[in-house]
Amino acid sequence: MNDRDAVNDLLSRTKAIVETIVDGVITISDRGLIETVNPAAENIFAYNKEQLIGKNVSMLMPTPYRVEHDGYLHNYLNTGDKKIIGIGREVTGLRSDGSTFPLELAISEMEVNGQRMFTGIVRDISQRKNTEEKLRELLARTKAILDTIVDGVITISDRGLIETVNPAAEKIFGYQLNELAGKNVSMLMPNPYRSEHDQYLDNYLNTGEKKIIGIGREVTGLRKNGVSFPLELAISEMEVSGQRMFTGIVRDISDRKETEEKLRSAMRRVHEQQIKDEFIATVSHELRTPLTSIKASLELIIGGAITADSSQADMLINIAHKNSDRLLLLINDILDISKIESQKMQFKRQIISVRPFLESAIFDNQAYAKKHHVKFSLTHCSNNIYINADPDRLMQVMSNLMSNAAKFSNQNSIVEIKASSSNNTVRISVCDKGRGIPLDFQSRVFDKFTQADTSDKREMSGTGLGLHISKAIIEQHQGRLSFISEPNNGSDFYIDLKQAHPPTQIISDE
Repeated sequence: MNDRDAVNDLLSRTKAIVETIVDGVITISDRGLIETVNPAAENIFAYNKEQLIGKNVSMLMPTPYRVEHDGYLHNYLNTGDKKIIGIGREVTGLRSDGSTFPLELAISEMEVNGQRMFTGIVRDISQRKNTEEKLRELLARTKAILDTIVDGVITISDRGLIETVNPAAEKIFGYQLNELAGKNVSMLMPNPYRSEHDQYLDNYLNTGEKKIIGIGREVTGLRKNGVSFPLELAISEMEVSGQRMFTGIVRDISDRKETEEKLRSAMRRVHEQQIKDEFIATVSHELRTPLTSIKASLELIIGGAITADSSQADMLINIAHKNSDRLLLLINDILDISKIESQKMQFKRQIISVRPFLESAIFDNQAYAKKHHVKFSLTHCSNNIYINADPDRLMQVMSNLMSNAAKFSNQNSIVEIKASSSNNTVRISVCDKGRGIPLDFQSRVFDKFTQADTSDKREMSGTGLGLHISKAIIEQHQGRLSFISEPNNGSDFYIDLKQAHPPTQIISDE
């Protein structure tokens, strides 16, 4: 290839490059007249080269840049002061349709055949500027949201260091950003959470086990003034520029918790008042019923309507006596409830041998068995089982359980009394084969003044306080009173108490 061919080849390559690059290339003379444009420049400004060549390049600029251009060029040619030459910058272009658009412009100087010329490289940056504007708008909106939401937003690094906080977080914890940035987020937690935090984070980073990440929960925060407070915390994970980070959303729920506590307190007061009202109403009725019967019986005798030595008088005296027993039972139960609730019930605990105790309970409660045509039987009781209990109060519980079993058993059936020991616990059971407890009533068995509805015509009277008192007595012994019952298949009420060693001395009042 000769020199001419080499030159032609170079020119062809250069022409191909200029005509295919995406940036516009414009050459102008030292008088500012356009000499050449590449296809990209034609496309950018929406002119063809015939409309541009020989024209002042200022036609591609809107006012005021258009009128200033020749002044810039003249100043440079006279002084060499480069205000636009050799400097890349953003300017505004003007299309043939009169619309303006942002572009990047870089002007360089060259000399061709001794003539000074200039080359302008232009790039339409409308799309980029539009994207940047949308991004700025999005960032502004995001910042406005973060700055105005009531929840605190805290971002931390994967080392647990605080990077940003929004104004709400500053207000919640009482710190400014410059007091928090770069500090471990555990400073916002009281102990023991503070000492546990880094361990949680390390464990998650090493194992991926999420104990706090992605889980909303209630925790305790610590303000700058040292006051701890309840807050809701939700932590999420994110990746920013390849770096793992975490965002914590916190909400101070002090007011809500205080309101909830006030509501619970108000509900307790209402409930207590309802219980008190029900108690008064029930007690009034329970007291009035036997008193009315006693009064009516005695008035008939005292008024002379019934002869004192007649069989009718004997019947009325028996009615009055029976109701006086009922009245005494009710009064004793009410006194017991009062002592239990005021924690003034005293217990004289001692070591008790269970088998003799249960034999005494069966003997003492034979009247209930005879009245309801059932039999109490000690069907199982290991020897040498001992408990530490108040025998009188425990006998009170046994009498209640046995009388209930007798009342609700089928006639001519056996009520089994059992005792066994296992794992240092003694269980005493009273089992009947009666109707059992209705499922919808089982949750209320130990409530005050409650009795299951019954269609049985046998006497099912009672105060409805016995099981409530019995449960309280057993619990005062650090024991448990519960039951197992199936409708139409009987009930098993059982007492669990801690097993004691054989007696060595009597234990006095607690």
